[in-house]
Amino acid sequence: MKQAAILCGSGIGDGLLMMVAAHHLKKKGYAPTIFHHHHKELAPLFEGYTFAPHPANLEETLKAFDRVIVENDNSKAAWELFDLRDVKKLTNLTFFFPTPCRRMVEGDFLFDPKKPIASNLSAACQKTLKTDNSKENDLSIPKEKTFRKHPKRIVIHPTSNDPKRNWEKEQFLALAARLENKGYTVSFCVGPNEKKGWEGVDLPSFKNLQEVAAYIYESGFLIGNDSGIGHLASNLGIPTLTISGNPKRVRLWRPDWAIGKVVTLPFPLPNFKGINMRVRENHWQRFISVGKVFKTFQELVDESSRHLL
Repeated sequence: MKQAAILCGSGIGDGLLMMVAAHHLKKKGYAPTIFHHHHKELAPLFEGYTFAPHPANLEETLKAFDRVIVENDNSKAAWELFDLRDVKKLTNLTFFFPTPCRRMVEGDFLFDPKKPIASNLSAACQKTLKTDNSKENDLSIPKEKTFRKHPKRIVIHPTSNDPKRNWEKEQFLALAARLENKGYTVSFCVGPNEKKGWEGVDLPSFKNLQEVAAYIYESGFLIGNDSGIGHLASNLGIPTLTISGNPKRVRLWRPDWAIGKVVTLPFPLPNFKGINMRVRENHWQRFISVGKVFKTFQELVDESSRHLL
């Protein structure tokens, strides 16, 4: 069987999304190996797939594969791969570019900024692998769990890899209070090293990402920042609400499997050069009110109800 490699960006969301490419490669008769920094966490979610840590020696490892698909994350490894391709030491590389890059060549794929990543990945595979249009990524359904068993339970994921992407803690707490007043139960989902400061709220503990997936699968909704957990929830079929201060980024990176809504800035904010003058980057949260997020959540509930009829 032909061998294929997939090199993902560092985030959990990158891994989930690039499994769309793994699915398409498998359909074309390849045995894919997915290289990811969180390979141990992701592997239990995708039965029948091979995961591995990012290779220390890119040239030596990847020359053994018939085909290699790389998500360009502008990392040191990605730029090393560009150089190896340029000097013909690796000729089996195909790059998927979320945004334009001067290292793109014929045969690579540039995403459409108006479409979400999962849809772009489907289009990329359709073009480069000649497969049918599909966002399927073979995520394993949690065993012995009931889909949306607790329809009034809302999971809030208030963190992300980049603190500047996060809505304020006080805003999430105020939103949770409003939701509870409407008869919902609210659970906060954070990593083991993020629990400090979240005392006093329902804060379930999880041993691994598989347990997080099982908990989300039985919940009614997920609300959170632009993060991998939002993609996981959507991938499991759970309606999501994403809060983001970057309209351009969230248009491309929003969850794209289940029904979802996005709350972002009502108008562009500037990023002036200078100390603490990057308004969009450092102060966007104050321009997205709790009331606006709550109203958008109600719209999500109505839309998901119609969808499930």
